[in-house]
Amino acid sequence: MKPMFEAIHSDADSSFRCLQFSCKHFSDDHTWHYHPEYELAYVVSSEGTRFVGDSIQHYAPGDLVLLGPNLPHCWNDEPRSAETPVPELIVLQFTAQSFGDGFLSLEEAAPIKRLLESAEVGLHFADAVTTEAADLMRAAVQQTGLDRLLRLLEILNLLARRRTSSPLATPEYRLTSSISPINQQRIEKTHRYIRENLAGEIRQADIAQILTLSPPAFSRFFQNATGRTFVTFVNTLRINEACRQLLNSSLSVTEIAMACGYNNVSNFNRQFLALKGMSPSVYRRYVRQKSERHSNYVRAHGVTGAAHIQG
Repeated sequence: MKPMFEAIHSDADSSFRCLQFSCKHFSDDHTWHYHPEYELAYVVSSEGTRFVGDSIQHYAPGDLVLLGPNLPHCWNDEPRSAETPVPELIVLQFTAQSFGDGFLSLEEAAPIKRLLESAEVGLHFADAVTTEAADLMRAAVQQTGLDRLLRLLEILNLLARRRTSSPLATPEYRLTSSISPINQQRIEKTHRYIRENLAGEIRQADIAQILTLSPPAFSRFFQNATGRTFVTFVNTLRINEACRQLLNSSLSVTEIAMACGYNNVSNFNRQFLALKGMSPSVYRRYVRQKSERHSNYVRAHGVTGAAHIQG
């Protein structure tokens, strides 16, 4: 899918943009897009699938990522009920020039410089640092002038020195990320078909026929568009859907495996472990505990200063 360019404008009397906002759906508010600014994004409330380059991962409240310049990304939040909080995000968008010419060349700024270089493929941060970083990001929303800029540097210094991040997109992504506009509608149809048929059999030949392509032509197109094979892409979406059901339902692991298109539970467990690094049952316990900690933190500290944007 060809990403859309998004123009970012710094806040008034500031060298960067800082906001906390909510919208009806992240996917409606910001589709697959990119911009030349770095972006630090913290999910206050929402759950779904995060796309960064060729990375496809499940996200939940408390998710924190740092994205490099011109790295395509979007958040696809799951359908919610009337009782579910609206999707809410805290975002800091800045450039290397936000700190002034030559700042990153200073010896004292070396850790931040290395952090920003690593963010070219996107970085996901572990629980150990997200709560503290989120607290500082909330403070930045409320501040102005030099205090806000110093808060941004404090956040980046925290992330640089904790070293709790993992890369998102693969190093090879930029070699395969140039997508012809003519393929945009094809990849959108493919993605929609896969999501609508996750529980059943999904054959590459069927989608190729829908797109009036031969199977080899479809395979080449899909590899160029996503940076991964069709089978890998389908499996990733299925595992992400399984993650959602593990968190939001009381269904057994076997029931969830079947609902996500796996007729063999052993294969489901093997694929899940390969993608998530833990078994489905351990993942369910881990994420629920993480969500409970996040909810307790929000109840204790509150969330203020949100700028609400209707999607």
